[in-house]
Amino acid sequence: MIRSVRVLKNVLTNYLRFFLAGVIGFLVTPIMVHLLGDGDYGLWVTVFSLTGYFGLFDQGIRPSLVRYVSRDHTLGDRAGLERTMASALLLYGAVGLVTLIASAVLASNFTHWFKIEPHQVNEARAVVILAGASLALGFPLGVFGATLSGLQRYDIANGIGILVGILRALAFVAVLRLGWGLIGLAWASLAMNGLGHLLSWMAVRRLLPGLKLSVRSIDAAHLTLIGSYSGFAFVGALATSIAFQTDALVITAFLGAALVTPFALASGLVDNARSLVYSATWVLSPTASELDTLGERGKLHALLIVGSKYSVLMCWPVLLALIVFGENLIVTWVGPRYATTASFASVLSPHGPQASAAQILVLLSLPTLLSLPQSTASSLLYGISRHRGVVGLALINAALNLALSLWWVKTWGLAGVALGTAVPLALVGGIATQIYVCRALGLPAARYTWEGLLQPGLVCLAFLVPAIVVERVWHPLGWLPLAAAIGGCWVVFAVAAWRFSITGIERQRWGRMLPGLLGAREATIGESHP
Repeated sequence: MIRSVRVLKNVLTNYLRFFLAGVIGFLVTPIMVHLLGDGDYGLWVTVFSLTGYFGLFDQGIRPSLVRYVSRDHTLGDRAGLERTMASALLLYGAVGLVTLIASAVLASNFTHWFKIEPHQVNEARAVVILAGASLALGFPLGVFGATLSGLQRYDIANGIGILVGILRALAFVAVLRLGWGLIGLAWASLAMNGLGHLLSWMAVRRLLPGLKLSVRSIDAAHLTLIGSYSGFAFVGALATSIAFQTDALVITAFLGAALVTPFALASGLVDNARSLVYSATWVLSPTASELDTLGERGKLHALLIVGSKYSVLMCWPVLLALIVFGENLIVTWVGPRYATTASFASVLSPHGPQASAAQILVLLSLPTLLSLPQSTASSLLYGISRHRGVVGLALINAALNLALSLWWVKTWGLAGVALGTAVPLALVGGIATQIYVCRALGLPAARYTWEGLLQPGLVCLAFLVPAIVVERVWHPLGWLPLAAAIGGCWVVFAVAAWRFSITGIERQRWGRMLPGLLGAREATIGESHP
């Protein structure tokens, strides 16, 4: 039960951070769009989509650090923990140096590779340099944030993230109001990232008193171990980024930076749904590492099924709400300019009008219904070092995404880019990943499909049916009507989920975990479920 309470605390603090970030994003994004304009906002999205590829090095080394910090901490191997962290620091430092060089090259060639207005040239180069410097600084300092995750102290990491997120939003608004533009935003982002890393370092020093990190702690065995794991994790992160971040680059290259804005508005909403699930599932990676270290394979199976089921129950109502109420939401959020102005048939015809943000939202939400519940599987496989197959599927997904987007953007414009993302996301990120994880963990596919996916998916009809009725009868516009409509549908769904999807044993466990979360009583580790 202690393990379950710890996971629940990590998940809840992740959600607190996620929801606050969502609120901040909803408040700040319209300000940025209106004060920067479509051109500058599109350029901002494009630059950070591009420099985000440098951050993929972090996504390669960080999972390995989480994996081996969790292992060493579970085994009580303090010397091994110090070797793991010191070796990671060396790798992060080298990556930071590469990032600085690559940023300089990118800045000097940015205007040759992308279509931007003449008055944006100097700003674009400066923002690329500052964004690259922020990432380069964050690589070695990122060891401490990853260590907090490996120690399963997401609550501390989330507290730091919440504080930095609020300060970043205030800094962004101040910069825009003062008229400092994109360069001022880039400086503010650099400063806030540095503050977050500093606070993470202080937290690790408090949790691991007497921690000694020196050159003597670095050894070839740990460098090889972390490097091997990190290499595959980096490729996986690169493939995932190609699948979700190159859209802005393709649009900028073929259609212009201004058309990135409607696409970014829609994809940002879907990303929020993705973050909703990731906030819960990726805290399971160190738990999976712990279970694997202790040889508890049965609990890994149970963790996969339960995690997938709750992923469906969390994300499907959100995605269905985006599909049903998406146009209403976009009109309320940023105005009717980005809502539907033409039918799907017209935007999918050659030389037809560009798809609206509301239409793109539907195209991106539908395949996410299939792919997003597989995030639990990916998290567990990363936690037990069985992630090579996941990386291979991610590469296939990325290659298809880029190829289809480049092909279809010439015919269908924004809708073609969205379809280029949607088709491989459903087939590879959803169906193929589901088949692979069952084989990798030796879990019957029928059991996983029914208990983890179909059964909770059927319960989500309790949200979809009343949502369609409410939309057709009422067509709510405005924050209060939308909140009332979606909230009412969610209440119906919640009752159905509690009655038909949450088992009696799970209800009892929730009743035991909540007092434990509040520290009301102690529990034993020897539980029958993860």
